[in-house]
Amino acid sequence: MERPYSSGWLVRVNNGVAEVVINRPPLNIITLEMRMDLGRIINELEQDNNVRVVVFEGSGDKAFSAGGDVTEFLNTTPNDLINWGKTIEAVENLSKPTIALLRGYVLGAGTELALACDIRIGTPDVEIGLPEIRLGMVPASGGLTRIVKSLGPLRAKYYLLLGRRIKPEEALQLGLLNEVVESARIYDRVMEIARDLMSLSPLAIKALKEAIKLIQDSPMGIGFDIERKTFALLRYSQDFQEGIEAFKEKRQPRFQGL
Repeated sequence: MERPYSSGWLVRVNNGVAEVVINRPPLNIITLEMRMDLGRIINELEQDNNVRVVVFEGSGDKAFSAGGDVTEFLNTTPNDLINWGKTIEAVENLSKPTIALLRGYVLGAGTELALACDIRIGTPDVEIGLPEIRLGMVPASGGLTRIVKSLGPLRAKYYLLLGRRIKPEEALQLGLLNEVVESARIYDRVMEIARDLMSLSPLAIKALKEAIKLIQDSPMGIGFDIERKTFALLRYSQDFQEGIEAFKEKRQPRFQGL
């Protein structure tokens, strides 16, 4: 199934994988209309039981996305500016695992979208950055917060204050990329990861994502409590029982999300 959106998105669903494509080559600039459509797309994918994994990618080889359409920014209202980041937050809140397939420029809103995904796989020509400071502004769709929490304030200041672009090897060291794969192989590698994720319990994945979100800003004791209670709740699922039975029988489990 393939569904184009007039704003610039293209959504393809095939064999449990939804590919959400930023379809405005060559730079795949994200407009305000696209931000609003993204919220609707995320809601549809959340409700679609046929979708198990969501992959975000850019059209063409030049850019995942070089950022937002800055020419629109002066025509926005305060409410627009306050609300526009919430659709990117929705990506992180998806109960299904998300993968960002990154090529070329990953800047501004492109970086913010990539950082909202669970897994990031990039090509050797990737350039990641939040250059907003060079336009007299700051990141405002989750990127500022995610960079500070991911790198810590001391390291984050270097990249944010200079609007510095980050090359693949440095991004790997910082944890902003999980793997770097040659361009000719990256699609196959992302689909390999997607198939691996689809072989797992969707119920356990949903619970794990929620636990991680709760634990990341919690004291250690609260984190321990969250993980124990998450385990205890899964204990009574059919997937939990199937996983143990498959292990005992030395076969691949057949998870149903129940």
